Amino acid sequence: MQEPPGTAVRDTPKTTPAQTRLRVAVAGASGFIGSALLPELAARHEVLALTRSPARAATPSALPGLAWRHCDLFSAPDLTAALAGIDAAVYLVHSLAPSSRLTQASPRDMDLVLADNFARAAAANGLQHIVFVSGVMPRSFRFSPLLWSRREVEMVLGSRGTPVTALRASLVVGPGGTGPRLLLDLVRRLPVLVLPAAARSRTRPIAVKDLVRAILHCLGQPVTYAGAFDIGGADELSYEQMLRDTARVLGLKRAFLRVPWLPTVLTSLTARLVSRAPAAMVGAIVESLPQDTEMQHNPLQQAIAPDALGFADALAASIDPATKRLKPNPREQVREQDNHLMREQSLVRSIQRVILPPGQDAAWVAGNYFRWLGECCWPLVRSQVDAGGNVEVWTRILPMRLLALTHQPAASTPQRQVYAISGGFLARLRSPGRPRFEFHTLLDGRYTMTAIHDYAPALPWYLYVITQAVGHILVMRRYQARLARLAR
Repeated sequence: MQEPPGTAVRDTPKTTPAQTRLRVAVAGASGFIGSALLPELAARHEVLALTRSPARAATPSALPGLAWRHCDLFSAPDLTAALAGIDAAVYLVHSLAPSSRLTQASPRDMDLVLADNFARAAAANGLQHIVFVSGVMPRSFRFSPLLWSRREVEMVLGSRGTPVTALRASLVVGPGGTGPRLLLDLVRRLPVLVLPAAARSRTRPIAVKDLVRAILHCLGQPVTYAGAFDIGGADELSYEQMLRDTARVLGLKRAFLRVPWLPTVLTSLTARLVSRAPAAMVGAIVESLPQDTEMQHNPLQQAIAPDALGFADALAASIDPATKRLKPNPREQVREQDNHLMREQSLVRSIQRVILPPGQDAAWVAGNYFRWLGECCWPLVRSQVDAGGNVEVWTRILPMRLLALTHQPAASTPQRQVYAISGGFLARLRSPGRPRFEFHTLLDGRYTMTAIHDYAPALPWYLYVITQAVGHILVMRRYQARLARLAR
């Protein structure tokens, strides 16, 4: 196996890729793709399954060769420690599900932070290969937010030097999948399905078992499978045909009414009301409908095509024959425990993307922000920065320190600045996690992310939500506008 330039060469047996037993980390292992992948992967390699769920990590693994580990992917040090000794990784992470009681961030921005943390940790540990499940890109240049987010993650994962294979898949059909659940809920609950023109968009869904075969086929071969590969199942069909096939699999008769135009907002609202799937995921899927996706032929698709399932067969295999419902995602077993823990901890995550003025870096953005803060919030608060970069925010009317942030020079670089939230009237310090404010640049300075992680407000929760939380997001929007003006 050829090592990428700049990485340390480990003492491994000189065998073919198919014979080599690798140490593989799976990020996002508790999702429905990860749940299908882990048994097959553990039969071939030594697997470390990374999960943000403490409940899942505490559950012993029944598979030999598989170990679970709780890992906060928003924490660069935790992730770097978790990937120590790992040869290759499978990246299955998305941010559509909540990770804190309050999240002030778009999934797209959270995905960028997570991907950059992972890319840095992979480079620091000399990983040979990252396999990422992305999305098939549309024929046109009109990308939906979901697909453009996948494309950005592809670029970020490959930006630190580790070879990346991006498996670009359309709808993945398997137990617990959001897309199949949406189709089943629509067909089961609506006797008449009104179809916009977008429903005639064509795509090539793939069974989760075929996606797993693709991952196993290319894993550990970064030279042979460098870059992006479109993969799909046996059928190329429209979303309308998928709905018709779903009705047939369920044994239901449904009427289909085509209309020349239907607002995307109305389509999304109807889908959210009808489906039991998470609203954020449903909205992202519906927004992706109006675009045809066309697969590019490639060696990886040729390798899995002979045994690939068609859509109807893949859907039927994902349904419980007794209930005619989608087999549950294994994550559901611990979801309520995780939700209870989030409510109990009452932590906040807030991430915003800002434009970096030419010639500047994260250190400049952090210093500029804290000095500007007092100007922005005049006459209510003032901010002060000492010679060590530590920050305090005070009220102007009363001598009250609202927040204290301690600069962390050991964890900081010109591209990443880290401040621990260490005190102040507004901070609850006896709390889980490591409350911090981070600024970091990615994609060679194209974006700078401002991120608050694990913040525990001292105000009563519902008072915080309608006061301090609103104030913070308004301040960050003003700062985004300020940097955009400076960049121009």
